[in-house]
This record gives sequence, C-alpha cells and structure tokens, in this order.
Amino acid sequence: MKGVIFTEFIEMVEDKFSFDIKDEMLKKAKVDGIYTQAGNYPTNELLSMIKALAQLSNISTESLIYTYGMHLFTVLIRIYPKSIESYKSSFEFISNVENVIHPEVKKLYPDSQLPTFEIISIKNNEMKIIYKSTKPLMELAKGLMMGCAKYYNENLDISYKKMKTNNDKFEALFTLVSRG
Repeated sequence: MKGVIFTEFIEMVEDKFSFDIKDEMLKKAKVDGIYTQAGNYPTNELLSMIKALAQLSNISTESLIYTYGMHLFTVLIRIYPKSIESYKSSFEFISNVENVIHPEVKKLYPDSQLPTFEIISIKNNEMKIIYKSTKPLMELAKGLMMGCAKYYNENLDISYKKMKTNNDKFEALFTLVSRG
C-alpha cells in the first residue's frame, strides 16, 4: 500500500486525537511509524494501527476507517486538484474513478494495487457499484465516496453489502442514493 495512505493516517490521528495517542497507537500496533509518501508498506501495518487506535479511543475500527476515508478524500483533492475540477457531481466523479482517476494514479505509482469499481447502474438518483480489492477496506471506499459528496455539497446515502470475502479477495455491492 502506498505510503501516502500511511502518512496521512498518522497525520489525521495527530490532528483529531493527539500526539500522545499517536505514539500510543504506534507502540500498541508494534510499528515504527516511519513512512514516506512514495514508499510501499504492508496493509497489515495500517490495519494494526487502526485496531490499536480503536482500542485506545473506544471507536470501532469501521468508524475509524470510514472517517479516515472522508479525511483522505480532502487530502487527495488538495494534492491532485486537477483530478476533480472537470466533474460537476459526485456521481460523475465516482463513475470516472476506474477509467480516469485510477489510470492517472497508476502513472504516478505504477506499482500501486488499487481496488476496482465496476459501475453496475446509474438511474436517476441511484448508483450501484461493485467494489473488488485485495484489501478489506470497504469502509475506506465508503468514506472516500462520502468525502466526494461533501466536496460537491451533496447529500448521499451510501451502503454496501459484502458479496465475496476470503483472505485475498473482497467484494461488495455499493448503493449510492442522492437525497437532493
């Protein structure tokens, strides 16, 4: 997993909790916490930090991952503002992630292992997407999508149903409903 995911997670923990909580989290997760944005690191280190933070904060891992997804969206559009400028809505942006955004990410980070998003349908105010990944980060995807909706000042309901899950493949059907 790309280092930017790690560096921004640690920064979010410092901002939303404290430096002391960050230090305790790193100690409890048994990671050194030294990451660079361009580096590659094992996903299990991020998951260990999230689990440790959940224990320290009494917030569920799902809620922490979701919150981080919302935070990460704001960071990514700040770092890569051109990626969002040509889109007029969250549905338009999200429906172009797989064919426009991810290829651009691959140009910058050719070794990145990105999830795939297959658009199943877009009807009026509803979008259905199949998420496939080697990482159990459906809540991160949900948070990123909610961060996108917030960027466009839209009210979305986002839910998902796990489809397949085993040690190396995770699939879920996401349903996004625009509420105006």
